[in-house]
Amino acid sequence: MKTKSEHSFVRNVLISSLAVLLIAAYPAKVYLNRLQIISFICGFLVSLINAFVGYRLNEIALNKSVKSFMIVIFGGMGIRILFMAILLLVLLKIAGLDEVSLVGSAFLFYIIFVSLEILYFHTRQNSMNSRPASGSG
Repeated sequence: MKTKSEHSFVRNVLISSLAVLLIAAYPAKVYLNRLQIISFICGFLVSLINAFVGYRLNEIALNKSVKSFMIVIFGGMGIRILFMAILLLVLLKIAGLDEVSLVGSAFLFYIIFVSLEILYFHTRQNSMNSRPASGSG
């Protein structure tokens, strides 16, 4: 059975995404052209994919030994950053998206999602540590 903290990451990502997109909707409609809006959305999607991959890696890492945990977390972080950089380059060079809108939104959402990932990870780790050990007593 999933705990409250396991659902909280997805819920927090969706709520924060919706909040930022709603706040940005009016200024984007007024001040940005179509290419910049598409670039902004693509940057958001790249960061969203990165956040959910990070979520899955955290879930995998929590059930591993300390050494494996560190390899999954830090190795996964490096691979995810590399994946984002390659995907952003492809979107810039091949799709011809707007550089500032794409990279700016990817960076904005990356910061938001990594903050939520850290919060989730910390909450999840605390909940695992506070559970009574099974078979004791």
